[in-house]
Amino acid sequence: MTSPSGKASIKDVARAAGVSIASVSRAMNAGTGGVSAATRAKVEKAAAELNYSPSWVGQALRGQTNDTYAMIISSIQNNFFSAVAWEIERRLNDQGAAMLLFNSNEDPALQDRCLREVTSRQVAGVFLLCAVDSPGLTALAKHTSVLFINRRVDSMPDIPFVGIDDRSAATEVARAVLREKPDRIGLIHGPQRSATSRVRLEGFLSAFAAGGRPMQPADMVEAELSMESGYDAARRLFNEGNFDALVCGNDQIAYGAYRRCREIGLTIPGDAAIYGFDDNPLNQWLAPWLNTVSVPHIRFAEEAVQGMAMLIDGKRPQDAILPYDLLLRR
Repeated sequence: MTSPSGKASIKDVARAAGVSIASVSRAMNAGTGGVSAATRAKVEKAAAELNYSPSWVGQALRGQTNDTYAMIISSIQNNFFSAVAWEIERRLNDQGAAMLLFNSNEDPALQDRCLREVTSRQVAGVFLLCAVDSPGLTALAKHTSVLFINRRVDSMPDIPFVGIDDRSAATEVARAVLREKPDRIGLIHGPQRSATSRVRLEGFLSAFAAGGRPMQPADMVEAELSMESGYDAARRLFNEGNFDALVCGNDQIAYGAYRRCREIGLTIPGDAAIYGFDDNPLNQWLAPWLNTVSVPHIRFAEEAVQGMAMLIDGKRPQDAILPYDLLLRR
């Protein structure tokens, strides 16, 4: 008995052979072992009788074709990053390719573990969305097409990059804050191991200084690129007093800061304005209070896929520095 579509599925083979789906998968995937000769023979007999063959997607996921790409993302919880990854996967799928997704959590050791898995899959290329510097990344780039998205790695300047001019965008944010003439500005910037966070911080600081409002050390704190870290950073800042504006290294940090503001009785944007960076697609629904830099995630995906295609063809694409918009919702 086959599936309703009329085409035999792996479940049909498992039922006919009297084994589990996992056993069918291991038996059909040459070289994986894990099943007895008798089981393999039953699976092969059932597959032949049902005219079953594994789908190309399954083959790609086992590294048997070069139509597979990998995406290593620094945080799957970041909605902006997820939107970029989803759009890239959609475009690859439209081209008949598959994409493997890995999460590095900003951890070099975990990123290298992901890269070892990527190498074993023999993928055609690797997209790194907010990569961190690691030994495995340097080794991978010697034999695999690699493209950086949203963050460069300082030690690898020759790897093509898709992003925006983060320093310019941060400068525009700071100038917008100064136009509001707040009495006291708090700054929660991203980790300085990140090239993107460093450049954004440089843009913030230079613009505030040029506007006659240099940031004071007591009004600045570093955070990881997460809501939890943004919340903790805001808690520490507000221990030093109140702020009329909070400038955050990204939207995730801003969400955490917002929660702390609400806990201590501040209305947003009435008592304090919050500024972020990235403008993930959920902001228009869930964060109408957030001023932010709108980064075009669809254009990111478009340029990344096109750049990877050039790499596969043996060409080095130019870095794609994309336009952005400053959204002032206050």
